[in-house]
Amino acid sequence: MILAIFAFLSVSTGGWLFYYSFRKASIQTGETQAVAQLKLLTDQLATSLSEHIKSVRVLSRIKELETVLVDTNLETLFKANQILDMFTRSLELDVSYLMDLKGNTICSSNRNQFDSFVGHDFSFRPYFTSAIQGQPDSYLALGVTSMKRGVYYSHPVYHPEKQEIIGVAVIKSSIEFLETTLFSNPEHLLFFVSPNGIIFISNQSRYRFKLLWPVDNETKDQIVQSRQFGNGPWGWSGFRRTQTKDRVTDQNKEAYLYTSLSVPRYPDWRVVSLKNKKLLEKQFSAPFIKGIGPGVIFITSLAGILVFFLYQQAAKEISQRKTAEEKLRISEERYRHIYHKTPIMLHSIDTKGRIIRVSDHWVDVMGYDREEVIGRHLTDFFTPESKKFALSKVFPQFFNTGFFKDIPYTYVKKSKDKMDILLSSYGVRDETGRVVRSLAVSVDVTEKNRTQKDLEHAKEKLARYSHDLEKQVRLRTAQLEKAQSSLKNLSKNIIASQEREKEQVARELHDHLGQVLTALRIDVMWVKNHFTSSPDQAVDRAEKMSLLIDKTIQDVRDMAYRLRPRVLDDLGLSDALESLVSDFEKRSNVSCVFRRDIIPQIDKTLATALYRIGQEAVTNAIRHAKATTIIVELRTDAKGLVLTVEDNGIGFNPDESRTGFGLEGMMERANLAGGWLDITSQKGSGTRITCKVNVEGWS
Repeated sequence: MILAIFAFLSVSTGGWLFYYSFRKASIQTGETQAVAQLKLLTDQLATSLSEHIKSVRVLSRIKELETVLVDTNLETLFKANQILDMFTRSLELDVSYLMDLKGNTICSSNRNQFDSFVGHDFSFRPYFTSAIQGQPDSYLALGVTSMKRGVYYSHPVYHPEKQEIIGVAVIKSSIEFLETTLFSNPEHLLFFVSPNGIIFISNQSRYRFKLLWPVDNETKDQIVQSRQFGNGPWGWSGFRRTQTKDRVTDQNKEAYLYTSLSVPRYPDWRVVSLKNKKLLEKQFSAPFIKGIGPGVIFITSLAGILVFFLYQQAAKEISQRKTAEEKLRISEERYRHIYHKTPIMLHSIDTKGRIIRVSDHWVDVMGYDREEVIGRHLTDFFTPESKKFALSKVFPQFFNTGFFKDIPYTYVKKSKDKMDILLSSYGVRDETGRVVRSLAVSVDVTEKNRTQKDLEHAKEKLARYSHDLEKQVRLRTAQLEKAQSSLKNLSKNIIASQEREKEQVARELHDHLGQVLTALRIDVMWVKNHFTSSPDQAVDRAEKMSLLIDKTIQDVRDMAYRLRPRVLDDLGLSDALESLVSDFEKRSNVSCVFRRDIIPQIDKTLATALYRIGQEAVTNAIRHAKATTIIVELRTDAKGLVLTVEDNGIGFNPDESRTGFGLEGMMERANLAGGWLDITSQKGSGTRITCKVNVEGWS
């Protein structure tokens, strides 16, 4: 703010000094112009006042004027007046006249006018005195009778023969024209002042015949006695001189610039110029105020505003810069603290590879003091292999690109222990973009490398174990497959053995037990016939025994049939299935239908398996499906036999878990027979069981 105020005051002072200098120069220019104008006016006035000197000389030498002065009579007076009238008209004079040696006017061009001064004595006029003494003269005065200002030109008139002065010829020219033409400047005061201070000509009429300066009484008496300017009174114009000779003041204390020059041929007369100082300053300062002044004021104000604005901006920028510098300083301190205290191995090197900065963790890990490290080459802490690798490849590439990552080195600690590291670094560049130093971080990977090596050993060992295990698995798998095959064969043999046993049991029941029971019945009947005398109870018991034996025989036959129907062995699969269906229809009142193709001869095992599958399927249909119709079909296709058992029962979901062994048994039998079992069922839509068996050599 103070700077802005000083700047504003400086510019304002400069502007004021410029204005003051401009005003002073303008006034000086005005003075110079006033002197030049006054010099021009003086020259013009001198020329005008000398205009009729020659004319009066010519007039004085005209014969008629000489004659009238030698012989004054009516005729010579008439001729002389004619000459004077001609001169007056021709030269546009106020008057021209002729004086004798005593100063009396004897003829004049205004002889017939009210202010005629013919016969008047003007010997008191200085122009007469000079002329009568032989000196032509000019004189400025107020007319005695006309009361008109004019310039009088006089010249002696000589006797045509004796060459002595006999009179004086006079011409009076008005100065009104001079006043209106040469003193017409209305801006300043212009005076033509007599030697005794009377203002004879002025561009302002109120100053005419006033004293320019206050004069004493003696001077006033001299003016009265000269009768040059009438009878007075000649008041004071009000102007006074100041201590500065070129300055005057009027009665109102208004200051004027005073300039005066004398007029040739009128050395005691002076042309005076008074220029009002205020008007002069206003005249020269007005353009400044209108033109330059507002500009200076505007520039001054603008400069002050700009300085204030710049000061604000500068203050703001300085504040921001200080804040930024403080933040930078804090950041640098924080960075330096972090750099040194962070538990990471950090270091920086210069372009020659010498260490210029290391973190505390770096020296702690390496076992050195900081003074032992700073200034040494970084490769001094490398193994020979790492040093060669760094100097030949890594360092040139880094100072060219400014970056590298995860370069493997091996440090050698002060304790001579080695440490594997991964070193990453980026280059700090100067303003030209050249890398001047590095900022690098080293990561200890010794343990990692050791673990990696152990892991690789473990992997190799695991690979060997895996190979052995796979070998064992393949061996065990082969053994298992062999066991499964053996188990399958064993199951097949067990089933076959069961079937043989059932067959044998059935045969025994049929051949042996049946024969025994038959014989028993025959014996019971024989007893009955031969013991007719036995009590009735014995007879009834015998009959009951007989019925029981008959029922037993039938049960044994049914048992034998279910264990192994003889028709299967005797007539084959088709007849066995037909018998089975017929038997189930008789015992269950379910409509059972059997359809078949012509079936070629098949081996007994396959026939038994298909029979048991059909028997189980029909049993399930009657027992669980609540079917009313069962259709059993045995047919052939291109590959073998196809057994289908279809019912219209309640059906079931084949994917649900089951607790029974019926379906698994059918599947096992189909599998043992070299075929496969397909079960199609849906709740409410019945069940269809199909068993397909490929028969080798079938066509």
